Amino acid sequence: MEPHQGQIVPWWQFLCSTPSGPAERQSLRPAVMGTLRWLLWAGLGYLVCFCLPRVQAQFPRACMTVDALRSKRCCPALGTEPGNICGSLQGRGWCQGVQADTRPWSGPYTLRNVDDRERWPLRFFNQSCQCAGNFAGYNCGDCKFGWTGPECNMEKPAIVRKDVHSLTPEERDQFFSALDRAKTTIHPDYVIATQHWTSLLGPTGEEPQIANCSIYNYFVWLHYYSVRDTLLGPGHPFTGIDFSHQGPAFVTWHRYHLLLLERDLQRLIGNDSFALPYWNFATGRNECDICMDQLFGAPRPDDLGLISLNSRFSQWQIVCNSLDDYNRLVTLCNGSDEGPLRRRPPGSSSKQLPTAEDVRRCLSLQEFDSPPFFRNSSFSFRNALEGFDKPSGALNSPMLSLHNLVHSFLNGTSALPHAAANDPIFVVLHSFTDAIFDEWMKRFNPPDSAWPEQLAPIGHNRLYNMVPFFPPVTNNELFQTAEQLGYTYAIDLPGSLEETQAWAVMVGTTIGGTLIALAILVLLLVLFQHRRQRRGFEPLMNVSFSPKKYMEEA
Repeated sequence: MEPHQGQIVPWWQFLCSTPSGPAERQSLRPAVMGTLRWLLWAGLGYLVCFCLPRVQAQFPRACMTVDALRSKRCCPALGTEPGNICGSLQGRGWCQGVQADTRPWSGPYTLRNVDDRERWPLRFFNQSCQCAGNFAGYNCGDCKFGWTGPECNMEKPAIVRKDVHSLTPEERDQFFSALDRAKTTIHPDYVIATQHWTSLLGPTGEEPQIANCSIYNYFVWLHYYSVRDTLLGPGHPFTGIDFSHQGPAFVTWHRYHLLLLERDLQRLIGNDSFALPYWNFATGRNECDICMDQLFGAPRPDDLGLISLNSRFSQWQIVCNSLDDYNRLVTLCNGSDEGPLRRRPPGSSSKQLPTAEDVRRCLSLQEFDSPPFFRNSSFSFRNALEGFDKPSGALNSPMLSLHNLVHSFLNGTSALPHAAANDPIFVVLHSFTDAIFDEWMKRFNPPDSAWPEQLAPIGHNRLYNMVPFFPPVTNNELFQTAEQLGYTYAIDLPGSLEETQAWAVMVGTTIGGTLIALAILVLLLVLFQHRRQRRGFEPLMNVSFSPKKYMEEA
């Protein structure tokens, strides 16, 4: 159903507003695989970490000058030496042309050369720093994820993401204090665009239309920008476009989104081992077990849609919520405050969160995604995890499950895709969603070809640069295990259906065989006892046979 102009619609209706390679199997037999997982799970070691460049978005402050925007060249100097472009004097990198995916896309967005996110980021920049080795960043002054040292050649231990309920009091205070500081601290390196590319230099052509924003509001803005409508004129948006949902990029986009925030918080608090926690929402309950003042805030007694005044989050103002106003004015979110954070879980109603069984069924789906690689894909792990499929993979259009169901359950700000990241629960919700994705990656070890190279919705092809991250990073670069990206999860997710069934067959066969053996043994004992009684309890080895035939006298 298409949303009407000027109407704010909830998460699932917003995502459903427009029409619309298989993973490798493991070579071990299911029973053997199940047995090995039970025996070896606790002994899994860390993998060698081959990590990703440090990338951010929207654009570096150093590149938002009139000259850089006119030349479409974002290759800043590293340090104070003007000639040290991209750290070239130290061999860290060089300036080169941006590679953008040119393969055809499918889905509801059929326009061309209208939206400035097409062929991202070529509307803005067609040259950027290409960093060598483990160097990374918009000026090659940083290291790839998981690496450190002056030469970026020292591997860092993987950080560990924990259940938010298992954090120590010190870890919990550090996490929530970091979020609160990030809400009020201006991002040190990046700014946001407040106008579309045609108006980015302002009415005089000499005034870049940009704004500073806080670290956390920057995190919110990124999500908003990835789902915002295409503007065809005042009050005439095209809504059938989404670069971070309803397609394969759902898992990689949100994974990278979290990595950016995690690193920003590490630098803000000066702790490189800091890790975002997760919320295991697969409880099957009809209550939010993290909606308490010690965590993310309880409901306010006099207005259940607001956050308790005893919680720090009652003071948070949301940004990027007025989508209809942006469309009417043909402008972008500028990071201004737009009202308090709202959240209203159903409480004692019959509406329930996902269950552990839902997670198990989702993890049993062996195909990463399936044509048309959209919200109507069936037997697709990605689509089931996102929540448009039943967890078993069978398509059911009105179905809400897993990720989508949780957003709907939380209600309020979380129910609107363009504003959902304002609620800090978004962080731990998506961390758990990423943990499920990581578990699937480890179980099935899919080849790159499991991700479509073309004909996914715009932004979702394997080599498309994810919008609006800059310098560019493709979906393919995030399609690997968390350990390869410098982090892990302290989690034990339920086994897949295949493994559970294999384990059940193995256990059933073992028990059945034991019972049969016991029955045979009992039968032999009975026969032996009967024979001893007939023979006067003679020893078995001394038995002698009479030559007389049956019924003859002795």
